Amino acid sequence: MSRFFINCDQASILSTREQYGDLNPKEAFRHKLHKGHCLRCRSFHKNNERFQRTLKGLRWVSLGIEQKKLIKKALKEAMKK
Repeated sequence: MSRFFINCDQASILSTREQYGDLNPKEAFRHKLHKGHCLRCRSFHKNNERFQRTLKGLRWVSLGIEQKKLIKKALKEAMKK
């Protein structure tokens, strides 16, 4: 029996890996089986999916090397005060 059932810690890891499409069929089955009976892990998975969708919807800004240097310089100056 223990070959199929996983604990909540393992399920949370599989949930995160599933978001990146990194599960083999056996892991996907074990994760689905666990979510079927564990309300907390099902909730964690839903929240994780929502978080991933939010991240994908953000418009990321790329900073150039010069911009990064200016930010670092401004932070160092602010920390000296």
